Amino acid sequence: MNRGSTDVAVTAQAQTERVSPSVEPDQRRAARPVVSPSPGGAFEVAWADVAAALRITPVWLHSGWIDVVWRFRRTRLGPFWHTLGLAAFVIVMGVVWSTILRQDPTQYFRYVTVSLMVWMLIASLVTDATGIIIAGQTTALSMRFPYPAFAFAHVWRGLLLFAHHFVLYVVVMAGTLHWPGTAVLLAIPGLLLVIANGVWMSLLSGILCLNRRDLMPAIGSAMQIMMFITPVFWPRDMLGAHLGFAADFNPFYHMVRVVREPLLGSVPGLDAWAWVVGTLVIGTSGTLWLYGRWRDRLAYWY
Repeated sequence: MNRGSTDVAVTAQAQTERVSPSVEPDQRRAARPVVSPSPGGAFEVAWADVAAALRITPVWLHSGWIDVVWRFRRTRLGPFWHTLGLAAFVIVMGVVWSTILRQDPTQYFRYVTVSLMVWMLIASLVTDATGIIIAGQTTALSMRFPYPAFAFAHVWRGLLLFAHHFVLYVVVMAGTLHWPGTAVLLAIPGLLLVIANGVWMSLLSGILCLNRRDLMPAIGSAMQIMMFITPVFWPRDMLGAHLGFAADFNPFYHMVRVVREPLLGSVPGLDAWAWVVGTLVIGTSGTLWLYGRWRDRLAYWY
């Protein structure tokens, strides 16, 4: 099997003319479809598909929107059911964990609300992406479709749900009489960096799970474990000086920080920005390289 998914180019003559049984074998072989791999190196192939996906932006924007609409069709509250579920979780965690951790309830409610909002966005970009390419089987096998468009649509869906969760953030901040100040504006570049990281994480998760279906439950379990070892419910200072490195070397922690801290009214440290940008560069480069090498094989993994 050639490396990569094969692009079948059928000549006009082969499409319109029928091959007679009396044709010589050499002529019959000449009339067969011409099969050629994607031209260029790994990065060239990958960036070509990314550009193709960006050219069909209205397609994946509509796809992501329709997916959210259909997921909550025939419900009165629609996506806000997702927000209500988060609110119930925040209330329970706020009451119980603020007592266990001996935290100020008012401050802890704000902390856990924003933390869970950001974490649910990040976790969904990874766990829910395990089936995005598998679900696009019909589209991918019927035409030469840029697979990054599946990742773009998935990230767009996650952003739509995050926008509904933002209503809970406003309610909690108003209910606790806290105004984050101008630092809240830093949440915009922080969220953009999280979304950019979400694209390569979604694409990589989808590719790996297309090839190895056992990774789907494994990734889901791994992200559940990551939620408890990442400072989401508890502050990083509780790890102490000896275990603080466990959070400092956790890229998910820094992704949470660059959005959570501005929404709470503080400025993230430069180390958090450096970690998120570094993760974006390394993760995107590695994913595009793998995608360019495997792009022509993906159709055979269905």
